[in-house]
Amino acid sequence: MAIPGYYSLLQRGSSGPDVALVQTWLNGVRDACTWYDALKADGKFGASTQRAVQEFQLKNKMNMDGKVGQNTWNVLYTRYTAKHGLKVPYPGIVLHTGCSGGTVRLVQQKLNSLGERLKDDGKYGAATAAAVQRFQRRNGLTADGSVGYATWEKMF
Repeated sequence: MAIPGYYSLLQRGSSGPDVALVQTWLNGVRDACTWYDALKADGKFGASTQRAVQEFQLKNKMNMDGKVGQNTWNVLYTRYTAKHGLKVPYPGIVLHTGCSGGTVRLVQQKLNSLGERLKDDGKYGAATAAAVQRFQRRNGLTADGSVGYATWEKMF
């Protein structure tokens, strides 16, 4: 499985599926000697997510700014997959029209590998929603055009 490509800087105040995926990854690399509690994968980059990112950066000898830029994204993904394998976990929140980011781009790329012809720009618009509905109908899922847990699991 391809890495969900880095899309844009994530920092305190950011929100969306990429933040939820980062929260899921951070939970997946926690260990017994960590300073932060498990994060709620709610897609909201608040103080607890910032602290968890800072700890991750400290433990991995990175610039400890509490922001997820391309380097932190890639190292976090690498650490997560080393522990859990290459399967990309469900980000924890439903992807729908209006969402954007690397997780959306990953869905677009997956749909394109299945015969769709989407622009893989990371923006969840009407064309992506329609392609998701076609995928859902082909796979016996509720065709609502959003990527929830069942659609994600069937897709990945």
